[in-house]
Amino acid sequence: MVDKTYRTADFNALGEQAAGLPRTHIEPGSVIWIFGAGNFGRSLAAAMQKQGIVVAGFVETAPRVATVLDLPVLDWQALAMEHSGARLALGIFNRDTPYDELLTIVAEAGFAPPLMPWMLYEQFSQDLGWRFWLSARSFLLEAMGRIAGVAEQLADEQSREILYRMCAFRLGLDMEYASYLSTEARYINELTLPALRGRGITYVDCGAYDGDSYEELIACPDITCKQAFLLEPDAENFSRLVRQVALGGTNAICLPMAAAQSYSILTFNAGQGEACSLSQDGAGTSIAAVALDQMLPCLPVDLIKLDVEGAEAQVLRGGEQIIRRSRPTLIVSLYHNPEDLWELPELLFDFCPNYRFYIRQHCPNTFESVLYAVPNP
Repeated sequence: MVDKTYRTADFNALGEQAAGLPRTHIEPGSVIWIFGAGNFGRSLAAAMQKQGIVVAGFVETAPRVATVLDLPVLDWQALAMEHSGARLALGIFNRDTPYDELLTIVAEAGFAPPLMPWMLYEQFSQDLGWRFWLSARSFLLEAMGRIAGVAEQLADEQSREILYRMCAFRLGLDMEYASYLSTEARYINELTLPALRGRGITYVDCGAYDGDSYEELIACPDITCKQAFLLEPDAENFSRLVRQVALGGTNAICLPMAAAQSYSILTFNAGQGEACSLSQDGAGTSIAAVALDQMLPCLPVDLIKLDVEGAEAQVLRGGEQIIRRSRPTLIVSLYHNPEDLWELPELLFDFCPNYRFYIRQHCPNTFESVLYAVPNP
């Protein structure tokens, strides 16, 4: 990948280029077809209808139902025959299929490029709500100076290029990046292993899900995990986590709670599998949350993984003393909020002097981007 050096001037130029892109506003009465009838597509349809836009229906490559929200669901052949000039909006927002592949499907079906999620979010953000990294392009452009400052402190050129291309993709200027994946394995890889080899380590997993990351860690022949604290607040996930740990016969401690900035009772969107998250509107299941500094006030920690669906900054602040005292290797998800691209690295630059910082990309469409913070020897 790396074929040039990315510096502040490149990020500034990217911002200037994106600032010149036309803004899209769909007028009331406009007729739109939505590519994708999943959760995001349905939410987008409701948001459009609320503003008086006519949603004619959905299109999918292989429809599984005939109607959604009382609207027809057509395949590409039927859409081309019945509505050859259809104006499309992309109603797919996930890590499953790269956007460049989806755009190829649209083009091969004979249609103009669809309105993309970052174009649509500028108009419909109030009704769409929190959608991981998705934001109005203006929000990203306003932070371009801070993002350039983050790039200057990253440890290798690959990290700087990934950060640059993530921004370009989210601004609609680099669709090829949708398919890009780093060569390193997620989490336990040659960035994190050197600091962990040759000694028994203590591991803390915030957002342990069903124990998948812990299983990968203890399966690594170069790692000896002497103790682990696995935090998972979702009841269904926690049950699977406990069963998996028991099957492995390890001495990990499973805790049915979330990590946070301080001890609190929070509301939580449960039952969403990997995507369980803190509630944005106060509705949901009540869960206990604790700061890592409160949970482990004296214990040295060697490795901390954070994948907590948008609460990463809170958890880092609640673990500041552990981080400063123990200097653990940190694995931090970087895609749950748009501001994570700059706020999480800036936070760790403060907490972690004499560290090396890397960014890697582990799923399409800039999902599963990860910040790795590794202490210098």
